This record gives sequence, structure tokens and C-alpha cells, in this order.
Amino acid sequence: MINYLSPLEENHHIHHFRNRAIPIIEKILNDKKIPIIVGGTNYYIESLLWNTLIKPEDVKRAQKTTSVSQRIEEGGNVDVDKEMVEKLDEEDTDKTDSTKEMSSFHRDLDNKALYERLQQVDPKTASATHPNDRRKMLRALNVFDEHGIPVSEIHEAQRSAVSQGLGELRFPNSCVLWVQSDQNVLDVRTNKRVDTMIEQGLIQELLDFHQAYNVRRKQENREIDYTTGIFQSIGFKEFHSYLILSEDEKNSEKGKLLFDEGVEKMKIATRQYARRQIYWIKNRLLRNRGHQYPPVYAVDSTDPSQWSVKVHDPAVQIVQDYLDGTVPKQEPLPLTEYTDGVEFNECKICNKTFVMKNIWKLHLNSKVHKKRMKSFRKTCDILDKRIEMKAAEREITLGNCSGLESTNKRLCKGLDNSDRDVSIDSTSEDGCMDVKAGASDIDSLDNSSREVTESCEVEAKDGGTFDNV
Repeated sequence: MINYLSPLEENHHIHHFRNRAIPIIEKILNDKKIPIIVGGTNYYIESLLWNTLIKPEDVKRAQKTTSVSQRIEEGGNVDVDKEMVEKLDEEDTDKTDSTKEMSSFHRDLDNKALYERLQQVDPKTASATHPNDRRKMLRALNVFDEHGIPVSEIHEAQRSAVSQGLGELRFPNSCVLWVQSDQNVLDVRTNKRVDTMIEQGLIQELLDFHQAYNVRRKQENREIDYTTGIFQSIGFKEFHSYLILSEDEKNSEKGKLLFDEGVEKMKIATRQYARRQIYWIKNRLLRNRGHQYPPVYAVDSTDPSQWSVKVHDPAVQIVQDYLDGTVPKQEPLPLTEYTDGVEFNECKICNKTFVMKNIWKLHLNSKVHKKRMKSFRKTCDILDKRIEMKAAEREITLGNCSGLESTNKRLCKGLDNSDRDVSIDSTSEDGCMDVKAGASDIDSLDNSSREVTESCEVEAKDGGTFDNV
């Protein structure tokens, strides 16, 4: 399956991969050989290990366990078209014309609109989805448009099937070899990998594709979409500003600066992706969710000089034990009990959204969040003091000057019938400032709190600390 797909193909997804890969794996097994899957995107590997993708029977099962009344939107009935369900094939991707139109409509929406739409049709999935996870939102909405059932209900039907013993591994004798290394070593390796890719012609490859893609995009009058096709790969977004420069601009100081920025962004994205892969393995392959799980064996590649001893030889022995039908001497990594860690949280201070409870806790304890909270509290204290000072100034001026107490009471109660100003000399014994209180001034006193608040907001904005306080 190397070099079998054009990079300009945007609609190739996990179902296509699964349907193409499984026959190859089965042929290798029939030939009495060992299929080895090297990856890669763990989500795609899961599609080979388990029957977890949405299939017609999942839709039918969800239809039976969900009342029609729960799937009625404002403005119309969105019940399942039984005839359509019966016509679904294994691929689960052939769409009617109306579904294709709706899918295209969703692609034109921004993330905020997509999330609001998902909250309407599938609030349970929305609560477990990050508002910027465009791919997941599009997938959930497409499933709803195609089947008329929220994807959360279909997943619930799948989990029900698993509890009934239908969640077996697709290939029972599977095992996973996880090549690990210390995080700092992995970071250095990912950085070197980016440098090597650039040395071997990555930029020219990006330029060639970018040119071919833009020809088609302009013909179809479309904007660049980094959420579909090969544009999801690391490299395109990071080097976009550099790729769109002219040849002369690429050789200028600006071009060199953008190139260096692209390299650094790509290294950061690669390191982050490596961390996500580790998290995925721990969360999906080493959490007991009721499935059957392939045993996961760890081998340590931190020290390349120990490759034979710590990686090659143990891996070969594990595979040989499997072929011999014996239990490997090396213990697999233990499974941890799964607990539902989904919890929607928003940090107004850092302007971030979280859908996982553990990530939310990590954020609250992060240095960045604590620093911003400290700055926020400091700003709030400053604003409180300013409000108190302004309020105190008004009290001193209007209420505490010698000889003004009775006049002030009359003014506040509206008992003074005179519209003339009341003037007090600033040289009075108590040192009070001049006070001129007229009818118009009294009216303005009613809004003093609002004025103080507004002035403080302006000062806060001028200080550049926060947009809103």
C-alpha cells in the first residue's frame, strides 16, 4: 500500500484504508506469512484491530434502542430512513445527493458554527468534543446527516454489542510491539528527522504539490482547507507563508526568516504529534474498556548502541513465542481501568477549552495558567483600589466637609429647591476642596458607580493587561 494514492485525493479516509488493507492482510495470512503493520496513525491501526467503525448493523441497533421523539429537531422530523439504512453497504460512505450537499455545506462553516450545529443535533458528542476539533465535528455531523441518528447513540449501540461479546479482535492472535524511548531523546530525534526530511527535498515536494493543488483549487474556486486530504500532514501549514512567496522573495531576508519559522513550527508540530501518539497508545490500547485487547510489549530504544539487546532480540523472541504457541517470557504492559474522563471546561483567563478532565487539571497546575491568574488577580486588586479611591473622593468632596452635612442631605433627598450652585471655599478649616453641586450634578451622582466602572475599564484596556475585566 505504498504510493497507491494521489496526494490530490481529498476524500480518502479511514473506511477506504480499512477496506483496502484487510484483504491484503488476509491474503498474507492465507499464504502462511506474518502481516506486519507499521504505523503511523493509531486511529487507522484501530480500524484493523477491531470492528469499531460505524456499520449498517450499528445503525440498525441504535435505531431500535432510541425513541423517535428523541431525534426530532426544531423544524422537522429527522427519523431514520429505513430504506436508506437497508441500502447501506459495508463501506458506510456512499452518500445520497442531499447528504453530499449537506456535507459540502458543513465544510463551508467555521468551527464556531459547526460546534453550535453539533450541540443542536448531538449534545452528548458536542460535550466531549473540542470546539476546534473540526475533523471530529464534521464526521459527527456527516454521520447524523447520513443516518439521522446522533453518532453518540451509534457508539452506545456499539458498546452494548461489546458487552454482549461482540467486541472481539478482528485478528485474535495479534500483538503490539511498542518501541519506546525517553522523552528528551525522542524530542531530539524528531528534530533531527525534520532536518533530514528537508535535506532530502521536503521543500521541493511541498512546492510541487502546492502548485498542483492550487491549479485545481482555483479551477474549483475554493479556499485552502488544511483540515482535509494531505494538507492535514505536518509541513503544509507550517511552511504556508514561505510557499506562497515568489522566487525572489524566497531568497530575500524575509524569505529566509519565514523558512526558519517554518522549520521551527514543523519541529514543534512533530514533537507534539509524537506526544499525542504516546497518549493515544496509553489511552486506547492500555485502558480496559471492555474490549478484547492485544498484548502490548514495550522495547526500549533510548540508547541506539543497545539496539540489539534491548529492541531487536526481545522483539524477535516475543514473535517467535507467538509462532510457537507459547506464552512470551516478557510480561506485556498492564491494562489500567478505564474511567470516563470527559468533562467540558473553559478557562476564561487563558481563553482555552478542554474536554478531558485530566488535561483540565494539568492546565490548572501549569505555569502559564498560574502566571496569568496571578496577573489577573493583581489587575483586579488595582481596579478595586481605583474604584474605592474614586468613591472615597466623592464621599470626601460631597459628604465630609465642615458645614456641608445638612446641605448634602437636602441635596441627596431632593429637598433643596434651588437650581443654583452651592459653592464652598477650598480654604475652609478642614481643607476640603471646592464643591459645586447643582441639579445636573445631582443627577450625575446616580450614575457614579457606572462612571467609575467604565473609567476603570478604559484604564485597564489602556494598560494592555486584559480586554475585559
